[in-house]
Formats: sequence, C-alpha cells, structure tokens
Amino acid sequence: MALIALLLLPLVGGVIAFVVAGRGEAERWVSIATFALMLVMLFAIVAGAPDARWYARFEYPWVPSFGISIDLAIDGLSAALVGIAAVLGIICVTASWQEIRTDSGLFHACLCWTVGATVGVFISFDLLIFAFFWEAMLIPSFTLIAVWGHGDKEGAALKFLIFNAVAGFGLLAAAFALASMADHMTFNAFELAKMKLSTPVQVWMLLGFSLAFMVKLSVPPFHAWLPEAHTLAPTAGSILLAGLLLKTGAYGLFRFSPMLFPDGAMVVAPYGIALGAVGALYGGLVACGQNDAKRLVAYTSIAHMCIILMGICAGVQYALAGAAVEMIAHSFSASALFLLIGALYERTNTRDLRELGGLQQTAPRFAAAFSLFCAALLALPGTANFAGEALVVVGIFQVTWIFALAALSTLVISVIYATRLLKGLVFGVARPTDGTRDLGPREYGAVLVLAAGTLMVGLYPQSLIGLLEPAIKAALPHLP
Repeated sequence: MALIALLLLPLVGGVIAFVVAGRGEAERWVSIATFALMLVMLFAIVAGAPDARWYARFEYPWVPSFGISIDLAIDGLSAALVGIAAVLGIICVTASWQEIRTDSGLFHACLCWTVGATVGVFISFDLLIFAFFWEAMLIPSFTLIAVWGHGDKEGAALKFLIFNAVAGFGLLAAAFALASMADHMTFNAFELAKMKLSTPVQVWMLLGFSLAFMVKLSVPPFHAWLPEAHTLAPTAGSILLAGLLLKTGAYGLFRFSPMLFPDGAMVVAPYGIALGAVGALYGGLVACGQNDAKRLVAYTSIAHMCIILMGICAGVQYALAGAAVEMIAHSFSASALFLLIGALYERTNTRDLRELGGLQQTAPRFAAAFSLFCAALLALPGTANFAGEALVVVGIFQVTWIFALAALSTLVISVIYATRLLKGLVFGVARPTDGTRDLGPREYGAVLVLAAGTLMVGLYPQSLIGLLEPAIKAALPHLP
C-alpha cells in the first residue's frame, strides 16, 4: 500500500492546494508539505526494502475480465526519478513564489498533478495504467504553459499538447496489440515480457512505443514542440519539462524496450544510435546560435537527450549506466539553469544575452551559480554530467567508433554554447547598468540543493550507479 500512497499523495495534495488557495500562502505550503512527505515516504520504502530486485510491489486485479490490473513496482531507477520529481516540485514552488500571483491555487494544483502523473509513469507496470498516466501528465503541463506562460503561450501549449497526445496513440495502440496477442488478455508488462514474439512483430510494437518516447525525448525530427514550450513556459513549467517530462521518454525507452522487445530492440538499435548522433549534433549547433538564454538551454536539452538515446541504444553496460546517470545529471543542471534564467528575467525583464552581462560585478552568487552549472553543461570533470556522458561515450566506442566520435564532437560543441552563455551573463560590462539584485534565500537554497546533487554524483558517481545497477543489468541484452 505504500506505493499507492506515494502515487495518490501529490494528486490529493493538488486538490487541497486548490481548495485552500487565497488563505495567505496556504497553497504554497501545502504543495511543499506534499512533496516533502513524498520524500519521507520514498526514503521509508527504500530503507525498509529487502535486498531484492524491487524495493516494493503492489498488484490489484482492477478489471480482471479485461486483464487490467493496478501493478506498481519501484526499483533504484524509479526511486531516483521519483525522488527527483519530489525535489523539483519543492524547487518549483520556491521558484514561483514571486512570479505567480494570479490563480495561485490552480497553479500549485497543476504542479502537484504533473508530479503525481509522472510518478505514475515511473512506477506503473500495467501498460494501460502506464498509458493513462502518460497522457494524464499532459493536461496540467499544458495548463501551466497556456495560463502562466509568456508571449504566444497558447500556441506553444497547443503545439506541446498536439505533438505529445498524437504520439501517445502509438503507445496505446501497441499496448492494445500486445495485450491481444497474449494467451489471456493482460496488460501486465511482466506477463507480456514472457511472450515469444517474432522479431518483425517486436519491431513494429517497439516502433509504436518509440513514437511516444521519441517525441517526449524531443529527438529530431520530433522536437518541434520543445523550444517554444521551454522558452514561453513559466519558470516552474520549464523546470518540470526539463527535469521530469523529458525523462519520462528516456525512462520508457530504457525500461520497456529491452523488457518487452529484446530482439526488436537489437534490430532497431543501430538506427537509434544514428538518429541520436544526428540529433545531438543538431541540438548543440543550433544552441550555439541562440541569443535568448532560455532558448539556448532548451536546445542543449535536445543534445543531451540524444546522448541518452545513443547510450540506451548501444545496449552495453557502460553506455546504459551512462544513460541512466545522465538522466539524473541533466535533471539537476538543466533545472538549475532554467531556475537561474527565470530569476534573472524577473529582475531584468529580458533573456537576451546581448542585453545582459557583468553578474560577477553586481550579483556574485548569481555569477557563481551560473558558472557551476555552465561547467556541468559542458560536462567538466567533477560534475554529474561528466560521469554520465563519459560512460556513454566509452560504451559507444565498444559498439561503433564512428558514432562514438560524433558523440565526442558534441562535447566539443558544448564548450562553445556553454562558454557563450557564461560570457553573455557573467562577464563583460554590467547590464542593466543600475545593477541586478542577487539571489534571495529561497532561490539560493534551491540552487544549493541542485548544486549538491551535481557535485555529489560527479565526485562520487558510484553513489548513484550502485542504486541504478539492478535496472542497468535488467536492460542489458540477454544473448543466448
């Protein structure tokens, strides 16, 4: 029942936040308490778990006549992502404390519901329930962009919704097809994994799943929704998009491709590596030409998600470990950069690198934070991103040296866009010339949490790899 409570907590917390809105800052504190309680419950599940593959399992035959069950499970990978979800939820509340003043109850309800739906994605192993949460997380995310975004926020929100909702039908169709092929109707992923499907059938089923996963990963040419959604969303929306929603695509590909379609995954893998290499180069090169700081970071997310795609498709232990670590590392670094750029926009009303600069003179904590996370962006040793991307590159070298060189090239390109971002914000003449207020206590606290995660995983990656190891081994191809 602990997993049911973990799943329902943010959904119920969102309702409470909506109801108590207008009573001081009650909705904000309810949201923070909800996410904090999630962390406590998660710690209790992990700490009290036996030494087994899964920390906790829950199964209930919800509609047995149609093979639908509530099947929840959590391992190290799921636990890490659920923990990230709760931490980012708290950070989103603190980041939006001054920015969001209209319809605050609905805003914080949408934050809780987005986190709750992603938790459902990370722990559901009934494919119909998984698909339900996959689509459900789009609704509060859409609302965050459409109501509290900037500029053409409605257009960006609609593009986000259409791309992801349409791609989700591929996932749903493949889930129904798989269930119909079983000896008895079931959507249980553990049962479906036992089926002996021909390789062509596995490839077709995998393509249905991958359509949804690739769009959420924002792999070119399925990325068109991402730059506008990231750029025009409120700060909290950008943090959730980068830190959570993109990771659901990576998680789905990492978890279900080798589990349900091992032979099909091996057939499709070379094409996935090639697509990831092209996408990583594209995302990095386009990022180099951006003047809007938020849009620049959005394109770097495309590059990093494509590196994760290459690691998953490589299918060797080093690459899979790197892809899993990079999921977490990117959540830290990208979320921090969107937080910092949002805070800077609140003060200056601009994100144009040509109109900013000189933070080392006027706001030293701002400058130090940007410096650290720009170092993570270009994967300097000592940061979590280095641990993830280095493992991916080593793993790809074991499979194909040509695409490994392409992955290395993206690290060179990252030097250009990261240093350009750093130069445009931290160095040069202070602009606006009247100075910029430095990070406040709430913002600084959120930055310190993300910095601690980036440095801890970067300096001691085994602390995370040990947690992820069972999921990594399960994702390895099981060759005869």
